[in-house]
Amino acid sequence: MSQTTIARHSGHGYHPIQAALAALAQLRQRVSAWSARRQANAQLLTLDDHELKDIGLSRGQALFEHDKPFWRV
Repeated sequence: MSQTTIARHSGHGYHPIQAALAALAQLRQRVSAWSARRQANAQLLTLDDHELKDIGLSRGQALFEHDKPFWRV
């Protein structure tokens, strides 16, 4: 059940502004997570092979992570 549906059936009434603010907050969180993931994947390419090995990744795995679309986990 979505937050909007819950708001309609909660007995407190439906508040479109609160629903819109909640949706915007959720979007902001998602965009922030995408940005952080994109930045982290870009930083992988700055590591040398020894540093990648220390975190358990190969150069190929780092390239794979870098090339993934930002919305994919």
